[in-house]
Amino acid sequence: MALSIPSAIAQNYPTMNDDDLDLRRGVAWAAGSFPYNQVVNVVDSLTDKVLGRIVPDRHGTQGGILSDPFGIILPGTAVFISLWGVTLTGDRPPGCYVEYFVQVAPRNGSADLNALVPKSLEIRIGNRIIEIEAFSSGVTKTRRAFNYEYTVTDYETNRKYRYQSIWYMTRNVFRLTSSDVRILTSAPEGEVRTRLKFSDDSRIIVPIGGGTVEKWKEAYKLDPTCGESAVSEEPQTTPKVAAANPAEPPKPPSNDSTTPQNPNARPQGKVALAARQSVDSVTARLDGAYVTSSGTYEAKLLIENKSDRAFTFVPIFAKVVDAQGKTVPARVIIDPDSSGTTEPKETTRGRLVILGRKWNPSGRQNLFLVIQGNGDRNFRLPF
Repeated sequence: MALSIPSAIAQNYPTMNDDDLDLRRGVAWAAGSFPYNQVVNVVDSLTDKVLGRIVPDRHGTQGGILSDPFGIILPGTAVFISLWGVTLTGDRPPGCYVEYFVQVAPRNGSADLNALVPKSLEIRIGNRIIEIEAFSSGVTKTRRAFNYEYTVTDYETNRKYRYQSIWYMTRNVFRLTSSDVRILTSAPEGEVRTRLKFSDDSRIIVPIGGGTVEKWKEAYKLDPTCGESAVSEEPQTTPKVAAANPAEPPKPPSNDSTTPQNPNARPQGKVALAARQSVDSVTARLDGAYVTSSGTYEAKLLIENKSDRAFTFVPIFAKVVDAQGKTVPARVIIDPDSSGTTEPKETTRGRLVILGRKWNPSGRQNLFLVIQGNGDRNFRLPF
C-alpha cells in the first residue's frame, strides 16, 4: 500500500497497521508475523498516516531440550517480545518508548497474571545502566490468558498423549527520555542485556539482539527529541514567494480576491463533529473527526459512565444506519487500553470508522450510531 507521506519519513521502510498492534485481542504466541530486526513504520489502518516507528526484537527460553520457543508451545516455555520506537500520534502515549510483551506457559498451567506484569526495566549500555519505570498511569498494562494444546511422547511405548493447558501474556510500556535515547543510539555493536522487574519483585535477564541494537538509530531518528521539543526529523521550510520584478518585494495576497470559493468542497484532515446522547447516566458522544483524501472518515468515540454499574456493549455489533434505517458499512474500534466494558466513573475511548459513506461538507452526516448496551441502555446517536 503506497503511503502519501514525505519521503523523509517513509524511507521505504516496511509498514505495520496500528490495528495489528491492537492488544485487546492479545498477540499470537511469539508474534511470528512481526518483522524482527527491521525498522518498521506504524501506520493508521484507515488513512495510511505514519503514527510512529519501531524495531521489534524477541528472546525465548525453551520448555524442552529440543523445542523451539518460537514454535510449539510447551509447559515451561517463555517468550519476551520488545518494541523499541517512537510514537508521533495514535493510541499509544506520544514520545519514545520500549514496549515489552511477556508470554509464559507455566509448567503447572497456573500463574498470577498481575505478578507477570513488568513494572520496571534496566538496560546496560557499556558501563552505564539506564533505569526506566513504566508509564505512571498504568493504562498501558495488558493481561490475557489463552488455552493451548500440546503433545507429549512416551518414547518407551512410542505413544503420544495430548494435553490442554493455559499460557499467559502481559505487557507494559516504558517511557524513554531523549537522554536515554542518546545513550541507546551510542551503544557499541553487539548484544545488549536488559533486566525486567515484575510486580512480584522477581526479575529476569532478557538479551536484545545485535541486529536490533544496530537499528535503534534509525528507529529513534524519527523524533530523537522524544516529543520534548518541536524539533522533528522532517525539515520545516517556509514557502517562498517569487517577485514578478526582482527589484520589487513580493506583494502579500489580496483579501479582496474575486476567485469564487466552493462551499461544498470536501475538506481533508481534522474536522468538527459533535454528537451526544445520554441514557441512565451513561453518555455516548462523538468528538471530532478526520477526513481522508478519499473522503472516508473516522470520528473519536467516547463512552462515559457516571452510573453506579458497569456499562457493556459488543463493539462488533455496533452499527451505523441512515435515516431510512439502511446499514452503512462502518466499524467501532476500541482503543487498546480500553474495552467494551465501561466501569462506573470511567470512560471508554475508541473510534467510529465510516467506510460506506463520504464526508458531507455541510457537517451534518444524517447518520445514526446504534449501540446495544446491557440493562436496556441502548443508543441511537444522530450525527
